Amino acid sequence: MTDGGKRILISTQSFPPMTGGTPVILYELLRHLPREAFIAVHGTSDPFSMAGEDLGIERKMVLFAGSPKWTLRLRRRWPGLYTRMIRPQIERLAKEHKVQRIYAHFPSPCFMIAAWQVAEKLNLPLTVYFDILWEESDRAAGAPLARKYEKRIVQRADSRFAITEFAAEHLSRKHDVPFELIPHTIDVGNLPTGLRPLPAGAEPVVHFSGGIYPRMNQDAIARLVEAAGLSRHRPSLDLCTPCLPRGLDRQRLKTRYLSRDGLMAAQSQSDILYLPQAFESGRPVMIRHNFPTKTMEYLRSGRPILVHSPADSYLTWLARREGFALVVDRPDVRELADAVDRLIEDQELQGRLVERALGFVKTRDGRIWAQKLWSALTDNPR
Repeated sequence: MTDGGKRILISTQSFPPMTGGTPVILYELLRHLPREAFIAVHGTSDPFSMAGEDLGIERKMVLFAGSPKWTLRLRRRWPGLYTRMIRPQIERLAKEHKVQRIYAHFPSPCFMIAAWQVAEKLNLPLTVYFDILWEESDRAAGAPLARKYEKRIVQRADSRFAITEFAAEHLSRKHDVPFELIPHTIDVGNLPTGLRPLPAGAEPVVHFSGGIYPRMNQDAIARLVEAAGLSRHRPSLDLCTPCLPRGLDRQRLKTRYLSRDGLMAAQSQSDILYLPQAFESGRPVMIRHNFPTKTMEYLRSGRPILVHSPADSYLTWLARREGFALVVDRPDVRELADAVDRLIEDQELQGRLVERALGFVKTRDGRIWAQKLWSALTDNPR
């Protein structure tokens, strides 16, 4: 780099140190790359949170009226207006820092569109990454933006990545341009050597962490509640989630919010880590191609995983291929209860699943995949 310029401008909805989803995916990749090469333009998470580890990358948050709350409202109701707020910020920083490439990380129609518009105006190369599908997963308000812009943006980019093999294949067929895999990665240091033991005689615990949403996993969470009541062991449910949505019994179910370190400790002390996806979703194509961000933390925990996801989903396919989880791929409460009992009782099965999980984690070493991203970001064909 010369003249104090930045090599890459990142455009994304939320950015480390915010927790969950995109920030975690970005954090695990960018932490291995030269931070002085980046500048980020980003919005706010929903719900707003600034917890977590800061990468130390220079960044600009685009807020409406200086308020995360009002920014989220603007983004949901008038995405076109929010996009017009973002675009001049990206353009100004790209010129000021002599940016050589723009990297747009989805999900965020507003930041994806604004990044593409600036790349077009300034004749800059563009890299795009989809950690979830756009048109297939967007709500009704955002779907017209996907139909209007997705193909144009994807075909304008000269490097394109997706979080799963299923998603990369789907997007390649859909847009007739190549997508490559960069999966959700993780730090492979300090992995346990095998199954973590639990105190003898302790009450069984089934742990879940993450958001609960109707189109993502809510029906599978409700099925777990029923299954726990049918289980011979009657496990307690440790739901580490920001809130319980309508439709779940708020009197019977208790939730808590933990830091990332607290979550890892809770996971290592649970009998079962529950990894659900919706069977009753208005976005089945999204579910088929999705990869829950909590998966990587579960895999390195040293405790067995129970996947409850549709048979045609990427998560079910991967769990079976790699053998890192017991899978229930039908919306059957009795079958789910039997799986809970089996995982609690069968230590040989627990050990086998954990061994396969830890082996798979090593293939998702962030250091390796970050270099693939870096190669794309430092290629400047224009």
